Amino acid sequence: MVAENLGRKKSAGAQFIPDDGSFRDRANRVYDDGRQIFRGINDEALDNWIAIHEEAFFLKLLAERKIVPTELFEGELDTGLDADWRGYLIHERIPFITYPYEWSFGMLKDAALLHLDILEQAIPCGWTLKDATAYNVQFLGSEPIFIDVPSFEPYRKGDPWRGYRQFCMMFLYPLMLNAYRGIDYLPLLRGSLDGIAPQAANQMLSGTARFRKGVFGHVYLHSKLQERYSNKDLDEAKSLTEGADHEPSGNKLGQHSEAMVLGTIQGLRRTVEKLNTPEFQTTWENYDTGHSYAEASFAAKKAFVEEAVQRRPRKMVWDMGCNTGTFSEIAATNSDYVIALDGDAKAIERLYQRQKDAGARNILPIVMNLGNTSPDQGWRGKERKALEKRGSPELILCLALIHHIVITANIPLEEFIGWLRDFDSEVVIEWVGLEDSMTKMLLRHRANQYSELEPSNFERIIRSRFDIITAEPLKGGMRKIYHLSPKNSGGERTASRLR
Repeated sequence: MVAENLGRKKSAGAQFIPDDGSFRDRANRVYDDGRQIFRGINDEALDNWIAIHEEAFFLKLLAERKIVPTELFEGELDTGLDADWRGYLIHERIPFITYPYEWSFGMLKDAALLHLDILEQAIPCGWTLKDATAYNVQFLGSEPIFIDVPSFEPYRKGDPWRGYRQFCMMFLYPLMLNAYRGIDYLPLLRGSLDGIAPQAANQMLSGTARFRKGVFGHVYLHSKLQERYSNKDLDEAKSLTEGADHEPSGNKLGQHSEAMVLGTIQGLRRTVEKLNTPEFQTTWENYDTGHSYAEASFAAKKAFVEEAVQRRPRKMVWDMGCNTGTFSEIAATNSDYVIALDGDAKAIERLYQRQKDAGARNILPIVMNLGNTSPDQGWRGKERKALEKRGSPELILCLALIHHIVITANIPLEEFIGWLRDFDSEVVIEWVGLEDSMTKMLLRHRANQYSELEPSNFERIIRSRFDIITAEPLKGGMRKIYHLSPKNSGGERTASRLR
């Protein structure tokens, strides 16, 4: 996962492409040449890098992999860009980018604690972070890592923590809403890329929730202060419009001692550490122990997947509908990186915590509704990328998923198979028939209009886009598992056969 040739000269003729999500900070911009991640930096950012890169606390954070490995580029760099940057940093490439609206509770909590940990170490050494956006954190498997090195700037005595409001909106409020109210914050963060505003959080954390730890000070008072200064700003704007002959007083911030700033950060740390997701049962979170398979059938299914995985090493595998990660862990035995996706946040949380306890870094769990995957978002629809644009899997697992896609999400099978074909990847897919107990459960109170799940129709549809490498019946013929290769891809081809 470490970027190849870190710090070496860029290869001639490579295209230097700006990242569409990195334009907001005018002091720097991220670029990708297909092999390495570069970051153009201005005079101030370069001076800050020169000053900080040998600081003991910074080296410690790098050694602990809390900050992405970074070096200053040495030598000539022919970018073909109009931008006049003073220098370039080179970062280790993150294998797969994720966003806060795809993180389970534990992931968002750990990202928040990482941000606070960095500040606690930086401020006593004369440094701070200019912002507190959750997009400055990514995950290497189960490990959060800070990626926006130019966010570090000198801490000036008397200054407040300028990222406080943003931290609350992007980290604290979503965690509180889930912990105290059981509210799913993922659609809120997906709908508002800047996070949850204090006024909105105050409305949702009213009543008895106002007496929960941290709510009165960080939500209620914060909201009221926000309203006060918003109204004051409007009054000042009105006086200027009317031609008042006096200068507005402005919102002068009082002096904040270093102890006060650190006290706020440490208090937030204690609050965040005590936040926990409500314990509730979801349909699939115990799939690894409560599935509908007999032991022999489940062992046969695992053996089939193991054979497909071991056929050759792969750089990236996606496990769609991963549940609690049983098959993600099988895929990880012969893959550099596994993206484990499931719409059940509780199942993803279990997988994340298990991987975290094991110190694993090659399985990345994310919450993803596969009937409504993350789209292009942000400025001009390019700032945050759709799921399909963030990686190129060489193998996709779709196990015990198809009946949820066709029946629960009501997506035609042909549409879903066409979407899978667009990845140009091998696929291991499990057919779940209409007589299967899980299918019957999904069909309760529904008219059966899903003839595409008839075995002959299912196989006809997959054959239109894929070649069958191998297949095997499961559960006495009520299910069947296939290893597929995309048609006309130039990849491996094997005649269809039943084992």
